[in-house]
Amino acid sequence: MSKIYEDFDSPSRGYGTKNNKNNNNNNNTSIYGSGKIDGSKMTFNKHDANERYRALSILKDLIGASRDLALRDKSCYSDDEFLYRFLFARKFNVTEAFQLLISYQLYRQKNHELLQRLCVLDETIQMALRDGFPSVLKSRDRRGRKVLVFFASNWDYTQYSLLTVYRSMLLTLEKLLESKENQSNGFVVIVDWTNFTLKQSAHLNPKILKMMIEGLQDSFPVRFKQIHFIGQPWFVEASLAVIKPFLNSKTRDRIKLHGSNLSTLHEMIARDILPPELGGEGPNLNPLTWYHVLLESSQINAPPPHYCI
Repeated sequence: MSKIYEDFDSPSRGYGTKNNKNNNNNNNTSIYGSGKIDGSKMTFNKHDANERYRALSILKDLIGASRDLALRDKSCYSDDEFLYRFLFARKFNVTEAFQLLISYQLYRQKNHELLQRLCVLDETIQMALRDGFPSVLKSRDRRGRKVLVFFASNWDYTQYSLLTVYRSMLLTLEKLLESKENQSNGFVVIVDWTNFTLKQSAHLNPKILKMMIEGLQDSFPVRFKQIHFIGQPWFVEASLAVIKPFLNSKTRDRIKLHGSNLSTLHEMIARDILPPELGGEGPNLNPLTWYHVLLESSQINAPPPHYCI
C-alpha cells in the first residue's frame, strides 16, 4: 500500500492547532505550510502528513466560523475521518472541500426522505443489492480504483424503483468511503445495458435521475474517474442526451460509450480484473458477495452519525 495510507494517522501534528497570526503573510508558507494560496483557494499536498493535518485544521476553522445555515449544526467539526472525505474529494483544496461540505449538508436537508432508513436491512435495498445494484469487483484497476458494476437488465422495476437503486448505491459508497485509498483514488463505474428493454427504460424517472446527478456529481465526497456504458440501446443514448445539460463538462468527458465493442473497454480496464460477463479473465461476478459484505458490516459497526448519510 502506498505510504500516503501507511502514515495517514501519524501523530506528527495535532488537529486544530492555532496559526500564529503575527507571522508574515507575504510568503505562502508562513501560515499554511507549503499550501498554495491563490486568492481564496488553499491547496495542500495530500502525500505529506503535515500538509494533510494543516488542511484539516483550516477546514475546521472555516466550519467553526461559518454562519451558513447548512452548518448550523457543527457536530461534524470533531469528526476528522468524516472531514477528510471532503478534502480528498477536492484534492486537498480546502476552499472547495468546504463548499462541498456545505453542498452535502444542503442536499441532505433537501432530500431528507431519500436518506431515511438508509441501511442494508431495508427490504427493497436488499432486493436491489441481491440483483447486483451495484456489484463491486474484488480487485482494483491499475490506478488503484474500485470498480462498481451494474447489469441494467437485472432491474426488476416491479419490485423496487430507481430511487431504491440510488439508495443502494449511496449505501455502497458510504461503506467504500471508509477507505482512505478509495477516497484518494476514486471509482470507476461500468453499466452493462445489454438486454435492457424499452419497457424498463420507461421507469427511468427524470426527476430521480436529476436528483442522482445533483447528489453524485455536486454534493457527495466521491470521485468518479470513469463511467463506462456498454451494450447501450438507442433509447438509453436518447435518455443520456436528455440529462447531459445537467452534467458538468468533467462528468461528460468521463462517460465512455462502448456499445458492443468490449475491446475499447479493455483498453481502459485490464481484462484480468473483469468478470467473464464483461469479456474479462477474472472470476464470475456474484452480486451476493457485496450484499453479504454490507450485511456483515451492519452487524459489526455502529450506525453513522446524524450528519452523515
